[in-house]
Amino acid sequence: MSLINYDELIAFIEYQNIHSGEIDKFRQAYENYIKTGKWQPEYKVITSGTLDLEGAMIMTPDNIEDADYQVYLIATNERSLWKLLLAFPRKAVGLFSPTGNIIEERVQAIFEGEFILTKYGKYYRGIKRGSKAKAEHRIISKRKDNIAAQFRKLTSLKGKIDNAQYVLEGEMLVERAFSDGLPIEAILYTTNYISTLDRKNFLNQAVNENLSCYQVNDGLMGSITSTRPVPSILASVHLTYPPLLTDSGHLNLHFSKNCSLLIAENVSNPDNLGMTLRTADAAGVSAVLICGEGASPIHKNCIRASRGAVGRIPIFYATDTIHSIDKLKQVGWNIIGATASAEIELYDMQFPSPTAIVVGNENIGLSEEIRLQCTELVRIPMAAGQSSLNVGVAAGVLLFELNRQKMINGITS
Repeated sequence: MSLINYDELIAFIEYQNIHSGEIDKFRQAYENYIKTGKWQPEYKVITSGTLDLEGAMIMTPDNIEDADYQVYLIATNERSLWKLLLAFPRKAVGLFSPTGNIIEERVQAIFEGEFILTKYGKYYRGIKRGSKAKAEHRIISKRKDNIAAQFRKLTSLKGKIDNAQYVLEGEMLVERAFSDGLPIEAILYTTNYISTLDRKNFLNQAVNENLSCYQVNDGLMGSITSTRPVPSILASVHLTYPPLLTDSGHLNLHFSKNCSLLIAENVSNPDNLGMTLRTADAAGVSAVLICGEGASPIHKNCIRASRGAVGRIPIFYATDTIHSIDKLKQVGWNIIGATASAEIELYDMQFPSPTAIVVGNENIGLSEEIRLQCTELVRIPMAAGQSSLNVGVAAGVLLFELNRQKMINGITS
């Protein structure tokens, strides 16, 4: 609470021109706080933003309707919204105020629950997926155990899609997912993992936050994953990545004027796709659109190469790339395609907002049909001897130049 600049937050709320019962109460509570130095009622506030304030989650302790908090979300783009939802405490029940269809869909992607009618209207009451009322912590010794069987289903791409879950392998990725607030369903670990006090403390913390943890032997762990050497810890994580366009053809993207989007077309190597997602995450893009015949973001190699970006950064897919890009252009997006054949060099380009950067296949680059859809084409200048860069590296060069121009021009997301 002490780290929140409430004057900035109130100015942000005013700029968004938000008027609701919950927000009006928060404004009044802040005015009283300025006079008295005390919050009445108590509020818990979490903010998000890459270069500037982009979102806030205002939570009031609430014991009505079997909820721990009444929650109001303000977010200018997908990334700020997703970060706020991940920051909501595990095992706490939230009563989410109605704030639009897209926000409601994102809430339901991370929380399991139901819509309820109260005297104030319709709310969504939910708890973060994986945060069961009572977590299990037991030893699994049989291959046919239901938990082992469930993890085994997630080894195939079909199993991941059918169950809307993927698997993280290894200490760094699992512990990072936990600290990032990802909706973890279950954790498997071997006796090798609990060889240090820090790791034991991590498992105790996971159980305290209502996550189920299961100890297995090396043989059983080896039957679940093909990775060698056998990892000492796995975690299954809930994930849905929605289409960019709804069934009715509307844009399914929450964005503001100064957002940035990375579009990856036909990136076929899952390791390259993972590195591209990692780069996009580091550059603070609002979201990533994956289109064409490329690799899946939930491929095991992509998840490993993304270093935690999968699950933390909003990802969309397009079944009709041309229609999706056309819809983006209709609502004001500038589509900048990266290709070695472009006449304009990167450092001569002035990036308008909002901007979508398009990178293509590792071998052939952008397809002709996508190049024709771009509002501008740009090439990265490089020394003689090389004509192209790895797609993840190219994405990084483009996105960080975009960020540099935003900061110089005072245009922040």
